[in-house]
Amino acid sequence: MATTIPQTPLTKLEQIICDADLNYLGRDDFSEISNILFLELKARGFVKTENEWNLIQIKYFNQHHYFTNINKKLR
Repeated sequence: MATTIPQTPLTKLEQIICDADLNYLGRDDFSEISNILFLELKARGFVKTENEWNLIQIKYFNQHHYFTNINKKLR
C-alpha cells in the first residue's frame, strides 16, 4: 500500500520500499524499463501514444522525490 501513487510512506521501512519501487528512474536502464511500462499501460488502455506517455512521465518527474538519503544522493 505504501507504493500507491502518490506515495505517502509513514515509516522508514515504507520509505525504503517506495524508493526501491521507483529506483529505475535514475538508472542507466531507465529507457528500457520505461518502454516496457509504456507497452503494458498501452495494452491495458491507460495510454494511447508514446507522446502521451512521455507527457505523463515529465509531469511525474516534476513532482517525484525520493524519501531516503541514499536515493536522494544517488538519484
